[in-house]
Amino acid sequence: MVQFNIDRVLQKTGALLGLSLTIASTHVAIAPSLTLAQVLSNSSAPNCQAERQQTQEAALNALLVQAEQAIASGQADQASRVLLQALQQLRAMPNSPIRVSLLERLVGSVGENVAYTSPLDQLVRAVSPQRPQAALAVLSAAFDLTRTVSNSYSASKTRTLIALANDYAQLRQPDQSHRILTEALTTSNTIQGAEFKAIALIGIAEAYVNAEQRDRVAPILERSLQSVQAIPNPNAYRKAAAIERIASLYAQIGQVDRALQVARLIEGTYQPNVTLAIANQYAELGQIDRALEVLQSVRLPEQKAPALAAIAGRVTAQQPQRAAQLYTQAVTTARASQNAEVLATVALRYVEAGGLVATADETIQAIANPGVQAPALGAIALAYARAGQEDRADARLTQAIERLGTIPEGGDRLPVLQRLIDQAAQSGRYDYALRIAETIQPGESAPFERVEVLTQLAERAIAAHRHDAALQIIEQIPPSFASWRDRLYPPILRELVQTESLDQAIAIAQQETADPSFQPRMLAVIAAQAKRMGQTEQSTTLFNRAIQLANQIDYASTQAEVLGAIAQAYLTAGQPEQATQWLNQTIATAQAIEDVPSRSHTLRTIAEQLTFANYHRAAIQVAEAIPDASERLAKLNEAMEKAIHAGDVTTLLTVLNRLDNPVLKTRWLIALADRHRQFGEVTQARTMLNQALQTARTVPGNESQMLTVRGGESSLVVEDDQDRGSFLMAIAVRYAQMGQLPQAQQIVQMLESTTLRQQLTQQINCYR
Repeated sequence: MVQFNIDRVLQKTGALLGLSLTIASTHVAIAPSLTLAQVLSNSSAPNCQAERQQTQEAALNALLVQAEQAIASGQADQASRVLLQALQQLRAMPNSPIRVSLLERLVGSVGENVAYTSPLDQLVRAVSPQRPQAALAVLSAAFDLTRTVSNSYSASKTRTLIALANDYAQLRQPDQSHRILTEALTTSNTIQGAEFKAIALIGIAEAYVNAEQRDRVAPILERSLQSVQAIPNPNAYRKAAAIERIASLYAQIGQVDRALQVARLIEGTYQPNVTLAIANQYAELGQIDRALEVLQSVRLPEQKAPALAAIAGRVTAQQPQRAAQLYTQAVTTARASQNAEVLATVALRYVEAGGLVATADETIQAIANPGVQAPALGAIALAYARAGQEDRADARLTQAIERLGTIPEGGDRLPVLQRLIDQAAQSGRYDYALRIAETIQPGESAPFERVEVLTQLAERAIAAHRHDAALQIIEQIPPSFASWRDRLYPPILRELVQTESLDQAIAIAQQETADPSFQPRMLAVIAAQAKRMGQTEQSTTLFNRAIQLANQIDYASTQAEVLGAIAQAYLTAGQPEQATQWLNQTIATAQAIEDVPSRSHTLRTIAEQLTFANYHRAAIQVAEAIPDASERLAKLNEAMEKAIHAGDVTTLLTVLNRLDNPVLKTRWLIALADRHRQFGEVTQARTMLNQALQTARTVPGNESQMLTVRGGESSLVVEDDQDRGSFLMAIAVRYAQMGQLPQAQQIVQMLESTTLRQQLTQQINCYR
């Protein structure tokens, strides 16, 4: 029975490779088999159709996971290759619900109201419209495959075509989008059921709008409306929602009168939001009377009042007197709701639409509730600032802060404060946000709460590429929270380095901090970028300075981590010889740490950083030096998982050749065989299985073992799916799946247990 500490990476590895995981509190058993767990627990003859189907489904799911992880690592081309392989395997499957379901998962057409982002959606987002080749290759193959789907799955087929058309539109490929939508229209003719057909046609119309081909939308909407009206009445809400979508699309393509006609078809108590959109569309077209006529049907004051305010703001410049009347009507309607939030919304919506800031300011001054008035005053301050009236803006911000201070501590003070900060940050006024954050007083968890807010604000400024604002905010974090402050500098430096602003980056990197590792780490990052920019002399100087500072660090663990960062920077710079030199020095420094747990922790941290950066071989070298066996195994697995994702077979084989752990070696040889099989590399897969077989036969212990997951009175004992028998059966099944039945049958004869031999024979016979 083989036991080792569980690590999250092993769970990920199992999901990636289609491995069956049995997880307990402190131990994990891994069986490299797609269906072996079911076979071992069931002595009856297997359902061969289900067996083959599960095998195909598991293999394709593994490919989808690989693609997602490649995208997350920034490897769009690798993700494209994996998805193309998945599509090729799907093409070989017969038309079936499983095939259709897997295609939906890959493309992202699993149905409406499902929160799911498919691997293809992720790939389309990951590439730029200027360099879309990786995504276009998959889209083309997915379209070709979708065309082969039987029309007995016409609703799914239409959804998938619509999803592909939207992806092409996102990549600015309108001709391809139109081509696919033409086919989607044809396919939709075979959909049975009025509601299914209506939803499909509405989706096609929306896709045409996305592709900016609005002239084609109206006829499709008329067809969809006919289908909607044929929906049986018992589900009135769904029918009303479909009509509302049609009306909204008419409004979007500028056919506002028709949109209104369609919206009026909605029956019952359903209050369509599209009415507000139609009124707004009329207002944009300058048809104010029509807009007001539409608003008469809106019953809720919290909806009607802001809409009136928006119209008032829109006509302020051309019709100031009428605008004033409409705004007064909006305020009166809002007050009828007896809700201060509605009144504040009216004032702000009026300003946003072009109304007078001073008029809105007067409305907000009348609000008594400080929890509502304070953020409204903050918004008005920003409006004054946009209008260039900085004095008034400053006065209103001061008033907002004063009103914030009147909110009791047990009330909504902190949420209102956060809202004020959010408003300012979203408008790019980080100076205003900083003033508000500084109002956090002792007793409100300060200074910790203030530091936390400042940190989040700095992170937002960094994300918005406002380094100047971020640096000003960081300066306000007190010295007692140096670690919070220091961790905000690296992302600023990295972005400056990427934009080749090296001088500014160096100036920040050389400032004094409480963290002795900060300067050498950052200088190494800058040195790597300088090398990539061709500034070899400056790169050498910066690397030398980083090494000098690293050597001055007293603590061996910190010094080792910094040297590891320098080695990684040399890898980034494309200088493998120097990287090897400093990686060896990193390991030697870590080995000098006397406390074994500390040594393990240091080496583990360095290995994790190298693995995250996709330097698999370096990560494996560091992981092999970890003294704790369970941590060493976990980090090796993590690095090897990344290597196999990236197709770095050479690195993986190099490591496996020097491993003396037959369990780990067998598992990864099987994983390599699976990867080769996924890409149709039969010869290489067979070679890996042959090696796995040789290694599996050396796994010590009994052929079949039990794993004690939990002891005590309520003990739990399960089969160890990493014993010799489990590995041999996994290898035999793969031989059978590849059509190598003689080899599979030879393995049957190697098993000692008659029961296992019978089970394995039944399973491999499914692949005759």
